[in-house]
Amino acid sequence: MRYFYAPEVQPMHQLDSEESKHMVRVLRASVGDEFVLIDGKGGRYHGTLHQLDKRECVLQTQLIERVPAPEVQLTLVIAPTKSTDRFEWMLEKAMEYGVSRIQPVWTTRCERSKEKRERWNRILISAMKQSQQLWLTELMPAMSWESFLQLAQGPGFIAHCEQGEKQHFFDALNPSDSCWMAIGPEGDFTPDEIAKAKNIGATEVSLGAQRLRTETAGLAAIQMFALAQRAQSISV
Repeated sequence: MRYFYAPEVQPMHQLDSEESKHMVRVLRASVGDEFVLIDGKGGRYHGTLHQLDKRECVLQTQLIERVPAPEVQLTLVIAPTKSTDRFEWMLEKAMEYGVSRIQPVWTTRCERSKEKRERWNRILISAMKQSQQLWLTELMPAMSWESFLQLAQGPGFIAHCEQGEKQHFFDALNPSDSCWMAIGPEGDFTPDEIAKAKNIGATEVSLGAQRLRTETAGLAAIQMFALAQRAQSISV
């Protein structure tokens, strides 16, 4: 069954122009057809097409289930890559994995400084519908690394390629704790940026012996966090 996104679902719900166009022109839907609406906040609704034309589709909806957000959440703090395609690919896959939050940060060695917030959100929404998840990954406004550190809360980790003793991220995780994990740009974090993270209590970690691209490192961290949650649920 096809999934549609609406942040606020009404009993008689009018789809926005983009979703309406997709329903009419691509799906060639007819009155009486059934769909699923998701609000990105844990709600899943059954929708029956009640009225349609080229600009407006109205569905009669009924709440099927409401799933609470995960109690333990990961915030991926990551520097946008120079390649737009690589970063957007990472956003899509991060949503498919179900990461709770993404915080883009500008660092000293970033080769990109332009935020495409609206486009990035559309990519996350599309990936949420495709993977049939009920919680939309929260995309935070991009900010400087220093600004993020001033606001950071809870346990934090920073992965980097500088020499020194570091725990593996999977081993350092406490599966019972929400946390944030920081991944630097192609040129890595500077020693000063690493020191500032350590000053607020962040733990230096490794993601393995291989040197990973920024977008690959982000997905590796998300998967390790998910595996830690899985391992804990099995052992309980």
